[in-house]
Amino acid sequence: MAPAVRGLASERGTVLIAALMVIVLVGTLGAALVMVVSTESGTAANYQAAQQALYAADAGIDRAAGDLRLLASWRDVPAPGSASPSGNFNDGLPISSAPDGRTLDLVQLTATLQAESNAIYPNTPNRPVWRLFGHASLNRMISGAANAPPYVVVWVADDPDDPDGDCGIDTNDVVMVHAEAFGIRGSRRAIEATIQREEAMAAGFPGVTRTDVRLIAWREVR
Repeated sequence: MAPAVRGLASERGTVLIAALMVIVLVGTLGAALVMVVSTESGTAANYQAAQQALYAADAGIDRAAGDLRLLASWRDVPAPGSASPSGNFNDGLPISSAPDGRTLDLVQLTATLQAESNAIYPNTPNRPVWRLFGHASLNRMISGAANAPPYVVVWVADDPDDPDGDCGIDTNDVVMVHAEAFGIRGSRRAIEATIQREEAMAAGFPGVTRTDVRLIAWREVR
């Protein structure tokens, strides 16, 4: 009987080793699956945050165009100190915070934008000089309600094709608008547009004109 007992014990040891190997394999596959799901979830969340920031930047362009439409003249829009007259598009904070806690120094952001712009446009009297126009959370900017992500910052500048030779004065009713939105998860997107002011006849009101804004160019820059 001794050999039979030894054979049975050997088989039990082999089964135990095989079972342990299966457990390790299943555990490894489970950990890999968790990692894949976690990575995919993070990627999807980052993409969603980036898209939200992109749409917020586009909303900033639209909001700036709406404020500019109300002005009788764009001559002083590129001038120093020019800003949106709307309280819900200017929270009055020189240093703000993104929804994820990043500090947004508007002076530094303006300087960075100007440096990037100077690298593109030649050093002439018509080179764009960016002026801070408006900044607020998206929810405040749209409805005037409490702050909500993303945070939107908008600058304006005279277009480089204005022949007046003065970057602080607009004489051809064309300006550039740059909007950046800072969202959750470190997201940051920027859009730049060139818009034109036009006078058109008001429909149904003979002899009455209205101010309209036409989009000339639009591009995503970040």
